[in-house]
Amino acid sequence: MITEMKTLRDIPCLRLAAGNISSNALLFDIETTGFSPKNARVYLIGTLTRKEKDWHLTQWLAQTPAEEADVLAAFCEFASGYDTLIHFNGDAFDLPFLRERCRLSEIPSLPDTPESIDLYRRLGPLKKNLALPAMNLKTLEAFLSFPRKDTMDGGELILLFHQFARTGEEELKKLLLLHNRDDLLGTASLFSLFPYLDFLKGGFVSELPPQIVKEEEAFSLNISLTLHSPVPKPVVIPLKHGTAALDGSQCRISIRGLQGTLKYFFPDYKNYYYLPLEDTAIHKSVAAYVDKAHRVPAKASTCYCKKKGLFLPGNENSQPPLFRTEAKDAAFYQECTAGFLADSVALHTYLLGCLNEVWRK
Repeated sequence: MITEMKTLRDIPCLRLAAGNISSNALLFDIETTGFSPKNARVYLIGTLTRKEKDWHLTQWLAQTPAEEADVLAAFCEFASGYDTLIHFNGDAFDLPFLRERCRLSEIPSLPDTPESIDLYRRLGPLKKNLALPAMNLKTLEAFLSFPRKDTMDGGELILLFHQFARTGEEELKKLLLLHNRDDLLGTASLFSLFPYLDFLKGGFVSELPPQIVKEEEAFSLNISLTLHSPVPKPVVIPLKHGTAALDGSQCRISIRGLQGTLKYFFPDYKNYYYLPLEDTAIHKSVAAYVDKAHRVPAKASTCYCKKKGLFLPGNENSQPPLFRTEAKDAAFYQECTAGFLADSVALHTYLLGCLNEVWRK
């Protein structure tokens, strides 16, 4: 078995990941000869760890398939000193694979760590919002313009390992270690994607007052935001009723609303009368003073009062009163008043509802 240990310095993706990987965390990646632990083996495991400002790369490479047990034992002993494991799709592949191969090799397996951070799962909501074609590591690396030196895929690497096991060529060893190293650094680079998630969860401050651009029967509410953490790449995220354009630490959200007259429907229509001439409903306690010829018992569809103004599309965080075009309409709206626009808490809560409509799907 070959053990490679290096100290890595001045690597941009590691500087960005420093705030997310503590000295008690271990980032790892495995290379295998196939997908099933019943008949495939682990031939290479690499780790990244951090101690103060220094990053340490440790790799264990089997020189033949028979040295798999040595690789597994070395990694498991090394990992026992850490309480957090960081990986990409490790919950579904790497960890079950390692534990099964340890069982078959009859060596002590990985310890039960208090936390397993699977970046594939955590970043999953970004696939739709960043319009990514896939969520594999190379797609995410390409989005981030990660400077990968290795050019081989997993299938090519398996053939390369078998060739290395036969010949022991130094150049083949370097290629195997390079692929694993780039996988580790590429995984570390994914922490720079977390500001997008932070934004979608409300990690921003609104700059007041917002701007209103009126049209004939509609309007746009344009809001400038300052993000808690800068995003690595400018993107435009489609919202249900608008867009969010992110660039660095800034974001501009535009929401399309309605300008005109909508209806507020009273829920207990049996306690109301509808006045056809005035096209409104009033409570029975007041309707007693209205000529009976000018009133009829309200129905669910006629139990409303009308309001003219600006209205924003409603969401789960909208506060009453809520307005509709007709009683049976699923779409509802909240009034966009000067008081609402001046209330930073209410505005932030509303925007969070707009973001929840897209990132939770």
